[in-house]
Amino acid sequence: MRRAIVTGCVSLLALAFVSAPVIGQNEAPESLLPPGFNDPAPSPSQPESPPPPEPGRPAVPAPGPVAPLSQAPLPSLAGQETPTDDELSEELAKLQEQLEAQLALTQALPPSARRSLDLIGPLDQANGGYAASSLGNIGGAYAQTLVRRTSGRIISRWASLALQKLLLSELATPQGVNGANWAAERAALLLRIGSADGAVRMVQAIDPPAATPRLINVALDSYLASADPLGMCPLLPFAGDRAKGNQWQLVRAICSGFSGEGSAAREQIDRARRQSGMERIDVVLAEKIVGASMNGRRAVTVQWDDVDQLTRWRFGLALTAGIEPPDSLYARADRNFQAWRARAPMAPLASRVQAADLAAAMGVLSSAAMVDLYSATFDDPGTDEALRDRTALLRTAYVAADVDDRVRAMRTLWARSENRFARYSAHILTAHAAARVAPSDDLSDYADDLVVSMVSAGFDISASRWRQVVEEGSLGWAVLAVALPGRSPVPASQVSSFFDNDQSENARKSAFLVAGLAGLGRLSAADRESLAQDLGIGLGGQTRWIRAIREAADAGNDGLVTLLVGMGMQGNDWSAMTPRQLYHVVSALRVAGRQAEARMIAAEAVSRA
Repeated sequence: MRRAIVTGCVSLLALAFVSAPVIGQNEAPESLLPPGFNDPAPSPSQPESPPPPEPGRPAVPAPGPVAPLSQAPLPSLAGQETPTDDELSEELAKLQEQLEAQLALTQALPPSARRSLDLIGPLDQANGGYAASSLGNIGGAYAQTLVRRTSGRIISRWASLALQKLLLSELATPQGVNGANWAAERAALLLRIGSADGAVRMVQAIDPPAATPRLINVALDSYLASADPLGMCPLLPFAGDRAKGNQWQLVRAICSGFSGEGSAAREQIDRARRQSGMERIDVVLAEKIVGASMNGRRAVTVQWDDVDQLTRWRFGLALTAGIEPPDSLYARADRNFQAWRARAPMAPLASRVQAADLAAAMGVLSSAAMVDLYSATFDDPGTDEALRDRTALLRTAYVAADVDDRVRAMRTLWARSENRFARYSAHILTAHAAARVAPSDDLSDYADDLVVSMVSAGFDISASRWRQVVEEGSLGWAVLAVALPGRSPVPASQVSSFFDNDQSENARKSAFLVAGLAGLGRLSAADRESLAQDLGIGLGGQTRWIRAIREAADAGNDGLVTLLVGMGMQGNDWSAMTPRQLYHVVSALRVAGRQAEARMIAAEAVSRA
């Protein structure tokens, strides 16, 4: 059909050219050519015979007459049906798929340049990652089950940090699972935790020609969560039949627009709009980005009035287009959207700060990253007065000459909200400032919060300087009892003094202190039993999870232990954690050689219970 249309168009053009009148055919215009150019060509003379060939060189044959061109008539459009828009769209879609298939062939990597699927991950052991064999000899089905059953709502910030490090590490692919699918499962869990950029790094650890359908789908989610839909463009040629549906049609439109193929992008947008299955907001956001690729030649207005849900697609495309989704949609979305929001460079600074409290408590935003984020808002014209005042307090906490002024500023930041995430993240925010405060008996009233602040960011050595300042039985004393390195036993009498001062609900801080000390091996067997009995808690018993994590710890498989820790510490807050679970988490990490993570999780439990 296409060939007939094109041929017919050529016929019409030829007919129009022949039948057009010649302008000025009755006049003889003055020639603009130099003399001699209009003279008739001289009659041909007798052709000269070619010179004899040189010895050793074959003779060149004389040129013969040229065959005349065929004058066959061009076909007409008579009897041809005019194609409909849908038929043209289908034909263009087929051409697009054929082009992507051909492009995939040209982009195939030579064997020497392909990365192995047997060892996958961007973080090797030399740069702080887990050992390649840290999962042990578990099968692929078991490994995938553990990852899939971990929701991403990890109670502990430090458990989340350890799990993220494991998922990004260069690990040996378990037997019986495709390496690309294994990478996809790891990236999907990173997304659920809230680490969108970590998920992108995991996806990019696989060469595009090796991508599987599962990896292609997770890659789209990852690039959307990081507000970078153009990251999918290199993968499209390898998606093939796996990238079907309106959403993928819109992804192709975005990639076409930024490749300079404006007409193809417009056609793909129009085709997606005509088809059912997508809400108007989803098409409009893609059209907004395509319009930006065409220098605004297709103005689009985005309205959120009838939108009641924030999806990854809407989040990623809105931020890419420079549009901030309404706070009402953020409030109804899962909390990992807040983590993505806090780390999205395209989001307004004030919006990122608004999400920073939850992101830091989730283990997605570090103390240094929080300080950098707040610092950037100080001179930003879009910063409101309340945020500017908070940033000024943070500056005072770090650079004020008087230590009392610094501590006073930190106390104001700690008390700014009763929300459990905001209060803990405020301690994370001031961790570096707290570490700069010299221990002093004059500051003993604030020692608890200073210690909690330092330990929240892992400054255990700085916090250890306050051992002589904190009072026995105080919160600062309890945090240091589990946070500091070493294996000094803690007498039961000191733990009892903390129990007497514990104001937490059902003495949960005391229960977690006993569980943490027992897991770290800092209580004698007799003291452990007596303290557990006094608190009415049990640390023994067997479950499938307990058996699995103990076996992994005894085998020295610290990666598998970390995976099981993440699975066992799921929930909305610390009320979902039991002392027995905490005991086995801390104990398994210590036995497997992850003492630092064990100490930090125990300290966090006491701080946040």
